[in-house]
Amino acid sequence: AILLFLWWSPVQQERIQPPKVEARGATILRWEERARAGWQRHLERLGRVFLPHDQVKLSRVRDRLAWAGYYDPRALRYFVGVKVGCLIFFGCAYFLYGFVLQSVLSHVLPVSLFVAVLGCFLPDFWLRMRIRARQRDVLFALPNVLDLLMVCIEAGMGFDAAVARVAERPEVRGSPLHQEMLRMHLEVRAGRPREEALRGLGERTGVEEVKALVGAFIQSERLGTSLGKTLRIHAESARVQRRMRAEERAQLAPLKMLFPTVLFLFPVFFLVTFAPAMLKLLAALKAIR
Repeated sequence: AILLFLWWSPVQQERIQPPKVEARGATILRWEERARAGWQRHLERLGRVFLPHDQVKLSRVRDRLAWAGYYDPRALRYFVGVKVGCLIFFGCAYFLYGFVLQSVLSHVLPVSLFVAVLGCFLPDFWLRMRIRARQRDVLFALPNVLDLLMVCIEAGMGFDAAVARVAERPEVRGSPLHQEMLRMHLEVRAGRPREEALRGLGERTGVEEVKALVGAFIQSERLGTSLGKTLRIHAESARVQRRMRAEERAQLAPLKMLFPTVLFLFPVFFLVTFAPAMLKLLAALKAIR
Protein backbone atom coordinates (compact mmCIF):
# COMPACT_ATOMS: atom_id res chain seq x y z
CA ALA A 1 0.00 0.00 0.00
CA ILE A 2 2.87 2.40 0.76
CA LEU A 3 4.54 1.60 -2.57
CA LEU A 4 1.28 2.14 -4.40
CA PHE A 5 0.79 5.45 -2.62
CA LEU A 6 4.30 6.58 -3.57
CA TRP A 7 4.13 5.42 -7.16
CA TRP A 8 0.54 5.99 -8.23
CA SER A 9 -0.70 8.53 -5.75
CA PRO A 10 -3.15 11.02 -7.28
CA VAL A 11 -1.91 13.62 -4.80
CA GLN A 12 0.73 15.78 -6.38
CA GLN A 13 3.97 16.17 -4.49
CA GLU A 14 3.90 19.95 -4.90
CA ARG A 15 0.66 20.17 -2.90
CA ILE A 16 1.95 18.36 0.17
CA GLN A 17 5.29 20.19 0.23
CA PRO A 18 5.66 23.56 1.97
CA PRO A 19 5.75 26.53 -0.38
CA LYS A 20 9.18 27.71 -1.38
CA VAL A 21 10.15 31.32 -1.00
CA GLU A 22 11.46 32.61 -4.29
CA ALA A 23 14.79 34.34 -4.05
CA ARG A 24 15.09 37.75 -5.60
CA GLY A 25 17.15 37.80 -8.74
CA ALA A 26 20.38 39.68 -8.97
CA THR A 27 20.35 43.12 -10.56
CA ILE A 28 22.94 45.80 -11.25
CA LEU A 29 22.93 47.07 -7.66
CA ARG A 30 22.04 43.81 -5.90
CA TRP A 31 23.82 40.46 -5.84
CA GLU A 32 22.78 37.01 -4.76
CA GLU A 33 23.69 36.16 -1.20
CA ARG A 34 24.84 32.63 -1.93
CA ALA A 35 26.56 30.95 -4.84
CA ARG A 36 24.33 28.91 -7.10
CA ALA A 37 26.57 25.94 -7.92
CA GLY A 38 28.73 23.87 -5.62
CA TRP A 39 31.89 24.58 -7.57
CA GLN A 40 31.35 28.30 -6.95
CA ARG A 41 31.24 27.72 -3.20
CA HIS A 42 34.45 25.67 -3.36
CA LEU A 43 36.19 28.36 -5.39
CA GLU A 44 35.04 31.02 -2.95
CA ARG A 45 36.40 29.04 0.02
CA LEU A 46 39.69 28.43 -1.78
CA GLY A 47 39.99 32.13 -2.65
CA ARG A 48 39.17 33.15 0.92
CA VAL A 49 42.01 30.97 2.22
CA PHE A 50 44.64 32.24 -0.24
CA LEU A 51 43.44 35.85 -0.42
CA PRO A 52 46.47 38.18 -0.08
CA HIS A 53 46.54 40.66 2.78
CA ASP A 54 48.14 43.48 0.79
CA GLN A 55 45.40 46.05 0.29
CA VAL A 56 47.20 47.67 -2.65
CA LYS A 57 47.20 44.41 -4.61
CA LEU A 58 43.61 43.70 -3.66
CA SER A 59 42.53 47.15 -4.83
CA ARG A 60 44.39 46.69 -8.10
CA VAL A 61 42.79 43.31 -8.80
CA ARG A 62 39.37 44.65 -7.78
CA ASP A 63 39.76 47.52 -10.27
CA ARG A 64 40.69 45.09 -13.04
CA LEU A 65 37.65 42.96 -12.27
CA ALA A 66 35.49 46.08 -12.39
CA TRP A 67 36.95 46.98 -15.79
CA ALA A 68 36.02 43.49 -16.96
CA GLY A 69 32.43 43.95 -15.72
CA TYR A 70 32.50 41.94 -12.47
CA TYR A 71 31.18 44.02 -9.57
CA ASP A 72 30.11 41.23 -7.26
CA PRO A 73 32.01 41.50 -3.95
CA ARG A 74 32.75 37.78 -4.21
CA ALA A 75 34.39 38.14 -7.65
CA LEU A 76 37.78 38.79 -6.04
CA ARG A 77 37.59 35.54 -4.06
CA TYR A 78 36.42 33.68 -7.16
CA PHE A 79 39.35 35.00 -9.15
CA VAL A 80 41.91 34.07 -6.52
CA GLY A 81 40.28 30.65 -6.18
CA VAL A 82 40.46 30.08 -9.93
CA LYS A 83 44.15 31.02 -9.95
CA VAL A 84 44.94 28.61 -7.13
CA GLY A 85 42.82 25.89 -8.76
CA CYS A 86 44.62 26.31 -12.08
CA LEU A 87 47.95 26.20 -10.25
CA ILE A 88 47.07 22.89 -8.59
CA PHE A 89 45.45 21.35 -11.68
CA PHE A 90 48.21 22.23 -14.14
CA GLY A 91 50.86 21.30 -11.59
CA CYS A 92 49.45 17.79 -11.33
CA ALA A 93 48.58 17.43 -15.04
CA TYR A 94 52.04 16.23 -16.16
CA PHE A 95 52.22 13.70 -13.35
CA LEU A 96 48.72 12.44 -14.15
CA TYR A 97 49.66 12.19 -17.82
CA GLY A 98 52.52 9.87 -16.93
CA PHE A 99 50.24 7.89 -14.61
CA VAL A 100 47.72 7.39 -17.43
CA LEU A 101 50.44 6.26 -19.82
CA GLN A 102 51.86 4.02 -17.06
CA SER A 103 55.37 5.16 -17.80
CA VAL A 104 58.04 7.11 -15.95
CA LEU A 105 58.39 10.58 -17.45
CA SER A 106 61.61 12.52 -17.35
CA HIS A 107 62.02 15.91 -15.65
CA VAL A 108 58.74 15.63 -13.77
CA LEU A 109 59.47 18.32 -11.19
CA PRO A 110 60.71 21.15 -13.50
CA VAL A 111 58.02 20.48 -16.10
CA SER A 112 55.32 20.39 -13.43
CA LEU A 113 56.56 23.67 -11.93
CA PHE A 114 56.66 25.34 -15.34
CA VAL A 115 53.16 24.14 -16.26
CA ALA A 116 51.85 25.15 -12.82
CA VAL A 117 53.19 28.70 -13.16
CA LEU A 118 51.76 28.87 -16.69
CA GLY A 119 48.36 27.75 -15.39
CA CYS A 120 48.50 30.32 -12.60
CA PHE A 121 48.88 33.13 -15.15
CA LEU A 122 46.12 31.88 -17.46
CA PRO A 123 43.31 33.65 -15.50
CA ASP A 124 45.29 36.92 -15.67
CA PHE A 125 45.63 36.53 -19.43
CA TRP A 126 41.92 35.79 -19.80
CA LEU A 127 41.03 38.80 -17.64
CA ARG A 128 43.30 41.06 -19.71
CA MET A 129 41.63 39.88 -22.93
CA ARG A 130 38.17 40.48 -21.47
CA ILE A 131 39.12 43.99 -20.31
CA ARG A 132 40.40 44.85 -23.78
CA ALA A 133 37.26 43.51 -25.45
CA ARG A 134 34.98 45.37 -23.07
CA GLN A 135 36.85 48.66 -23.42
CA ARG A 136 36.78 48.23 -27.20
CA ASP A 137 32.99 47.82 -27.06
CA VAL A 138 32.73 50.93 -24.88
CA LEU A 139 34.77 52.99 -27.33
CA PHE A 140 32.74 51.70 -30.27
CA ALA A 141 29.41 52.61 -28.63
CA LEU A 142 30.52 55.98 -27.24
CA PRO A 143 29.81 58.19 -30.34
CA ASN A 144 26.29 56.81 -30.77
CA VAL A 145 25.53 57.30 -27.08
CA LEU A 146 26.76 60.89 -27.18
CA ASP A 147 24.63 61.59 -30.24
CA LEU A 148 21.52 60.23 -28.53
CA LEU A 149 22.25 62.18 -25.35
CA MET A 150 22.74 65.35 -27.37
CA VAL A 151 19.42 64.85 -29.18
CA CYS A 152 17.54 64.19 -25.93
CA ILE A 153 19.04 67.17 -24.10
CA GLU A 154 18.52 69.55 -27.02
CA ALA A 155 14.91 68.34 -27.16
CA GLY A 156 14.38 69.68 -23.63
CA MET A 157 15.00 66.64 -21.42
CA GLY A 158 17.10 66.82 -18.28
CA PHE A 159 20.42 65.02 -17.95
CA ASP A 160 19.06 62.24 -15.71
CA ALA A 161 16.03 61.70 -17.94
CA ALA A 162 18.25 61.63 -21.05
CA VAL A 163 20.58 59.06 -19.46
CA ALA A 164 17.62 56.90 -18.47
CA ARG A 165 16.12 57.22 -21.95
CA VAL A 166 19.35 56.12 -23.65
CA ALA A 167 20.34 53.39 -21.17
CA GLU A 168 16.96 51.69 -20.83
CA ARG A 169 16.46 50.92 -24.49
CA PRO A 170 15.82 47.15 -24.82
CA GLU A 171 17.92 46.68 -27.97
CA VAL A 172 21.14 47.86 -26.27
CA ARG A 173 20.84 46.16 -22.89
CA GLY A 174 23.91 44.02 -23.59
CA SER A 175 26.22 46.94 -24.35
CA PRO A 176 28.79 47.56 -21.57
CA LEU A 177 28.50 51.34 -21.87
CA HIS A 178 24.72 51.26 -21.61
CA GLN A 179 24.94 48.98 -18.57
CA GLU A 180 27.34 51.38 -16.90
CA MET A 181 25.07 54.32 -17.67
CA LEU A 182 22.09 52.45 -16.25
CA ARG A 183 24.10 51.67 -13.13
CA MET A 184 25.00 55.36 -12.78
CA HIS A 185 21.36 56.35 -13.22
CA LEU A 186 20.21 53.88 -10.56
CA GLU A 187 22.91 55.10 -8.17
CA VAL A 188 21.72 58.69 -8.59
CA ARG A 189 18.14 57.60 -7.99
CA ALA A 190 19.28 55.74 -4.87
CA GLY A 191 20.70 58.94 -3.41
CA ARG A 192 24.32 59.04 -4.50
CA PRO A 193 25.54 62.49 -5.58
CA ARG A 194 25.65 62.92 -9.33
CA GLU A 195 29.30 63.95 -9.36
CA GLU A 196 30.35 60.81 -7.48
CA ALA A 197 28.19 58.64 -9.76
CA LEU A 198 29.79 60.21 -12.84
CA ARG A 199 33.30 59.68 -11.48
CA GLY A 200 32.36 56.08 -10.67
CA LEU A 201 31.27 55.64 -14.28
CA GLY A 202 34.69 56.71 -15.51
CA GLU A 203 36.55 54.56 -13.00
CA ARG A 204 34.50 51.41 -13.78
CA THR A 205 35.09 51.61 -17.52
CA GLY A 206 38.81 52.42 -17.33
CA VAL A 207 38.60 54.25 -20.68
CA GLU A 208 40.34 57.60 -20.92
CA GLU A 209 37.76 59.00 -23.35
CA VAL A 210 34.96 58.26 -20.89
CA LYS A 211 36.93 59.84 -18.05
CA ALA A 212 37.48 62.98 -20.13
CA LEU A 213 33.77 63.08 -20.94
CA VAL A 214 32.87 62.71 -17.26
CA GLY A 215 35.23 65.55 -16.39
CA ALA A 216 33.55 67.73 -19.01
CA PHE A 217 30.12 66.90 -17.59
CA ILE A 218 31.20 67.79 -14.07
CA GLN A 219 32.86 71.03 -15.21
CA SER A 220 29.81 72.00 -17.24
CA GLU A 221 27.54 71.38 -14.26
CA ARG A 222 29.74 73.43 -11.94
CA LEU A 223 30.09 76.39 -14.30
CA GLY A 224 26.52 76.29 -15.54
CA THR A 225 27.44 76.11 -19.22
CA SER A 226 25.30 74.49 -21.91
CA LEU A 227 25.50 70.72 -21.71
CA GLY A 228 24.20 70.34 -25.29
CA LYS A 229 27.20 72.19 -26.76
CA THR A 230 29.57 70.09 -24.65
CA LEU A 231 27.93 66.90 -25.89
CA ARG A 232 28.06 68.08 -29.50
CA ILE A 233 31.80 68.81 -29.28
CA HIS A 234 32.60 65.49 -27.63
CA ALA A 235 30.35 63.56 -30.05
CA GLU A 236 32.20 65.00 -33.04
CA SER A 237 35.54 64.25 -31.39
CA ALA A 238 34.46 60.67 -30.63
CA ARG A 239 33.36 60.09 -34.22
CA VAL A 240 36.69 61.42 -35.54
CA GLN A 241 38.63 59.20 -33.15
CA ARG A 242 36.58 56.16 -34.16
CA ARG A 243 37.27 56.88 -37.82
CA MET A 244 40.99 57.24 -37.10
CA ARG A 245 41.05 53.93 -35.22
CA ALA A 246 39.33 52.23 -38.15
CA GLU A 247 41.86 53.71 -40.59
CA GLU A 248 44.72 52.59 -38.35
CA ARG A 249 43.41 49.03 -38.29
CA ALA A 250 42.94 49.08 -42.05
CA GLN A 251 46.56 50.16 -42.52
CA LEU A 252 47.80 47.46 -40.13
CA ALA A 253 45.85 44.72 -41.90
CA PRO A 254 48.44 44.08 -44.68
CA LEU A 255 51.22 43.89 -42.10
CA LYS A 256 49.26 41.35 -40.06
CA MET A 257 48.57 39.29 -43.18
CA LEU A 258 52.27 39.12 -44.03
CA PHE A 259 53.18 36.40 -41.53
CA PRO A 260 50.41 33.89 -42.44
CA THR A 261 51.07 34.58 -46.13
CA VAL A 262 54.77 33.77 -45.79
CA LEU A 263 54.10 30.79 -43.56
CA PHE A 264 51.31 29.09 -45.53
CA LEU A 265 51.21 30.47 -49.07
CA PHE A 266 54.86 30.72 -50.10
CA PRO A 267 55.77 27.04 -49.37
CA VAL A 268 52.86 25.87 -51.50
CA PHE A 269 53.80 28.34 -54.25
CA PHE A 270 57.41 27.13 -54.27
CA LEU A 271 56.29 23.51 -54.27
CA VAL A 272 53.99 23.98 -57.25
CA THR A 273 56.58 26.03 -59.14
CA PHE A 274 59.78 24.07 -58.56
CA ALA A 275 58.48 20.53 -58.00
CA PRO A 276 58.19 19.59 -61.73
CA ALA A 277 61.65 20.98 -62.50
CA MET A 278 63.17 19.11 -59.55
CA LEU A 279 61.53 15.86 -60.65
CA LYS A 280 62.89 16.26 -64.18
CA LEU A 281 66.34 17.07 -62.79
CA LEU A 282 66.31 13.95 -60.60
CA ALA A 283 65.20 11.83 -63.56
CA ALA A 284 68.03 13.25 -65.72
CA LEU A 285 70.59 12.51 -62.97
CA LYS A 286 69.35 8.92 -62.71
CA ALA A 287 69.60 8.53 -66.51
CA ILE A 288 73.19 9.79 -66.43
CA ARG A 289 74.12 7.24 -63.78
